Amino acid sequence: MFGFKDRDKDANKKSSDESTQILVAPGTEITFKADLIDKYKQDHQHIISIFNNVLTAVQQEDSIAMLDRLRNLQIALRKHLLDEELNLYIYLRHCYKDDRPKQDIINKFKRRSKKVGVETFGFIGKLSEEGYSIKYDETFFNELLEIGNALEDLLETEEKHLYTIYRKPFITA
Repeated sequence: MFGFKDRDKDANKKSSDESTQILVAPGTEITFKADLIDKYKQDHQHIISIFNNVLTAVQQEDSIAMLDRLRNLQIALRKHLLDEELNLYIYLRHCYKDDRPKQDIINKFKRRSKKVGVETFGFIGKLSEEGYSIKYDETFFNELLEIGNALEDLLETEEKHLYTIYRKPFITA
């Protein structure tokens, strides 16, 4: 029934050729993915691009396009945050389970990304409820820019400080 759970069953087995060995975070079945950080950086570019498209729609006072682009932003950000939780945070927590400073960095980013996600999704939800009667006033613009700045800052600092600690796990005999 849950055959997918067994697909990485042999991931901990050693290969005679280290380059073909599947590397797993200690205590998990989560494998190291050499292209994961590049994928996340592409996600970041996509998220920022969508946000810029939202700004374009706002400048044109096109509520229909803006709401559509905000929904796209919500989908892209949710997907990215979920992927990070499943493939990055759990992996890093296990790789650095005995390294308190690294655990602090990981937990700080986890809390921060959750906070930015909640704020972004709350803002989008509020606008979706308002529908097409959005008031393009100073409060609206300030909230939108705060969301954009928070997203940009989170994504930039993840790349500079969190993604740099993603590494292959140590191979033990």
